[in-house]
Amino acid sequence: MNQYISLINNIIDYIEGNISERMALEDISRQFCVSEFHFNRMFKTVVGKTLKQYILGRKLTRSLEDLKNTGESIIDIAYDYGFEYPEVFSRAFKKQFGISPAVYRKEKAEVDRVDRASVVERDIVNYQGVLTLKGTFVYLEELCLDGVFLEVNVNHSSFEPLMKSTGDHFLMESQKAGGYKNDKFYTVVNCHGEDNGEYTVFFGMEPAPGTRDIKFQNRQVPSGWYACFSYHGDMLDIRETFTDDLYRWIMVREVEINPNGVGMLNIYEKDYPETLDVKILVPVKNPL
Repeated sequence: MNQYISLINNIIDYIEGNISERMALEDISRQFCVSEFHFNRMFKTVVGKTLKQYILGRKLTRSLEDLKNTGESIIDIAYDYGFEYPEVFSRAFKKQFGISPAVYRKEKAEVDRVDRASVVERDIVNYQGVLTLKGTFVYLEELCLDGVFLEVNVNHSSFEPLMKSTGDHFLMESQKAGGYKNDKFYTVVNCHGEDNGEYTVFFGMEPAPGTRDIKFQNRQVPSGWYACFSYHGDMLDIRETFTDDLYRWIMVREVEINPNGVGMLNIYEKDYPETLDVKILVPVKNPL
């Protein structure tokens, strides 16, 4: 496992085990023998929140259950989670969830919780003093794929089950059809160009030479230079983390995206169900 990912997982365990204590950046960085500056930068890069934001969010989220399920006073709950002054707890609670602790206890309203961070495993490196993704540049020959297209909206509740059912159905149908190279499975993802959550996803495989099945549609992946990144896990869990990682990587490495019609190409080896290793390719302009 990547050293940064491993360290952050240990830190998250530490935070959960000491959630009732007053935890500051200085204390935790000393606990893990990392400078405060480097520690905060590392945590933000891997988790997507600053350490302070994450700890506060977790404390407040944990307090929800106490408010909902116990008769303990709000003052005592504030003290239980390391708040020196109850009014500080109440202000932070209202800022985080939009309602006061007293109103939450009375109405049991639905709020956006800060769940324990589930760290996506990927390769993080120190590039010229900045933590960013480890990426390589590869030249990809044109891919001719057979498969199925799917229009999705990531903001809809049907998004994940639709993705899973479509992918599973295509794999089953392609195996029935035969004549496909079964060492790799591909998804090609394209954003519609607006920040509305709408994407086109293509599930595909390479046909063996001279083999095409008319029940599947065709998708060409242009040849050219691609940035390649290694991730581990379910792509549905990876996608949001990857978007943030990619934006940071582009800025740090000063790379230009090549608008060749492919937003993102995901490559899964046949042992993916066991390894959960996936390669993510993004078209870039000639990096050499």
